[in-house]
Amino acid sequence: MFLKIAIPRPLDRLFDYAYSNEEFGEVCIGDWVVVPFGRSKLTGCVIEISEEKPTLPEGVELKSVIQKISSDFSLPTEIVKICKFGSEYYQYPIGEAFFSAMPPSPEKDLSTRKSKATPTPPKKINLNEEQAAAVNSIEEKLNSGAVPVFLLEGVTGSGKSEVYIELAKKRLSQGNSVLILVPEIALTAQLKDRFEKSLGEPVALWHSALAEGLRQVQWKKIKTGEIRVVIGARSAVFAPMKDLGLIVVDEEHDQTYKQEERFRYQARDLAVYRGHVQKVPIVLGSATPSLESIQRVKEGRYQHLKLLKRYSGQMLPEIKLIHLNEELLVVHEKVKTPFAEKTIEIMQQTIDRGEQIIVYLNRRGFSQFILCQDCGWIKECPQCSITLTHYQRKNELKCHICGHQEKVPASCEQCGSYGLQGMGFGTESLEDELKILLPEAKVLRLDRDQITSQKRLEETLDGFRRGDANILIGTQMLVKGHDFAKVTCVVVVSADMLLRWPDFRATERALQTLIQVAGRAGRAELPGQVLIQGYDLEHPVIKVLRGEESQEQFIEDELMMRKELHYPPFSRFVRFRFFGKNEFELRKKIERMIEYLSGESETERSRLMGPSEALLFKANNDYRFDLYFKAPTIDALMKLSKKLKSMAQIEEIELVVDVDPYTS
Repeated sequence: MFLKIAIPRPLDRLFDYAYSNEEFGEVCIGDWVVVPFGRSKLTGCVIEISEEKPTLPEGVELKSVIQKISSDFSLPTEIVKICKFGSEYYQYPIGEAFFSAMPPSPEKDLSTRKSKATPTPPKKINLNEEQAAAVNSIEEKLNSGAVPVFLLEGVTGSGKSEVYIELAKKRLSQGNSVLILVPEIALTAQLKDRFEKSLGEPVALWHSALAEGLRQVQWKKIKTGEIRVVIGARSAVFAPMKDLGLIVVDEEHDQTYKQEERFRYQARDLAVYRGHVQKVPIVLGSATPSLESIQRVKEGRYQHLKLLKRYSGQMLPEIKLIHLNEELLVVHEKVKTPFAEKTIEIMQQTIDRGEQIIVYLNRRGFSQFILCQDCGWIKECPQCSITLTHYQRKNELKCHICGHQEKVPASCEQCGSYGLQGMGFGTESLEDELKILLPEAKVLRLDRDQITSQKRLEETLDGFRRGDANILIGTQMLVKGHDFAKVTCVVVVSADMLLRWPDFRATERALQTLIQVAGRAGRAELPGQVLIQGYDLEHPVIKVLRGEESQEQFIEDELMMRKELHYPPFSRFVRFRFFGKNEFELRKKIERMIEYLSGESETERSRLMGPSEALLFKANNDYRFDLYFKAPTIDALMKLSKKLKSMAQIEEIELVVDVDPYTS
């Protein structure tokens, strides 16, 4: 037999190998095999099988498969189809797409680990009127034979999870399995506990932080149907579910569903495609739906359901604006903190009442960079066009792009002065400052520097939930989904950082983030308040938060602007990023490519933007230029993408195609 194999390498093609049925037994599409590749051995996926020997270039010898992996790890037909579609749509090598769906270490058996899951009697959930209506609407639609996509929009704390659980119960009772996607690993353990107690059967977690052995054991049990409920991050969209009956994408708006490295897929959109392939209902849940999903509701492609009240019956938190150009900042030890005196006063009152506080700042480290106060020198990364972040506790500087680290210099490298000063602030400095400003406070921090493992993450969240601390400082990790009954105060340290960003999604993303982080306050019996600090708080996003302008009108205005400028959801957006070690040579080669494109149609040329220097121009010693294309159709996207990839190959330029990018 002769096989075409998808190899996990960034190459736009399949590779031919000979296969011996007598030696390895029958082979099927979706099987994994070990093959020689150059001087190494790689595991690839069987995509095509033929009895006809392929025609190879003269002098090229057909190599043979070395080993066939156990059929226990074969990909189901629908996963093969999803990987093929993803490779084509996201214009990424097919082997890389299949690598995303590869079982954990299929070449070796790690299944000695025993599962500790013990079924418990299911816990009854009492749905309120809105939740019951949402469940009934979905069930009625499914009973009619339709397989629609539902957008479940519910204010923060409205109990969307209870709706998911009730729908899951109904699917499980019919012998189906259930897949639930969440945007952050931090949310998986909390949801697992709730679902296991409510459903009365084991739930598997699916994310990269799990031990390899456990992941392999669970992969097999999921495929055989021994485990029927999976809760996972974006890669769980490839979980080999048996008799799938429901897919839920929680916080569907979240940008972390977009993979930013290697195979750059959007898990939410692939989940919708999977539902279409397997004729399975999809529920997209969010308090702040994406404009893409809202537009699909308007077009009649999605069914819209709403939960307008909090499950607890509590009012949404009160929004208080702290104008930093009017309020005095707290000063201690001759250093200005980013906190207004009014903010600290309210935080102290909250602690005095025995309640908890969340402080949000999406910036890690102690200070943003170090500056020489005598000559103005700033320490930058030697490999990237970005300043190094200062970490005071470790006395080091770190690049958040390439990972470069070095000790803080004793003096200025330009003038020799000892007057080095950290500028700006981050979560590490907030932690130190709050311990001084609020001496009775017990502070925990939730960011990627502090949370180095799944165990550390769970310990931090459980500790805060138990009341071991009364302040939790964090980055984007704490914005979504967390439910802390005693949190009554949320502080947004710098709204300006959210509101001013060079990206067409900036205002949408700012509104989503602020609504989500505000929604952590007052979720139980106690009323909540949100303190938003900033210098320019007259922004439309702030007016929506305050109820001075309607969210519906904000969305309509944003959609109108997107439509006029041909941005998503009214086009397919794609970024072509060119890389090179020599800036001058790279510019020249890109200019030649763009000159060639001048022969394209007027419509196509008018939808091209650039090329221009990337927002982060240099990263990992590579210079980067971006060319954006607002494709009117998928066919136009494919056509231009394939043309540019071919030209980049001729010019010997590294090119990464990113379809539906979420960051600049």
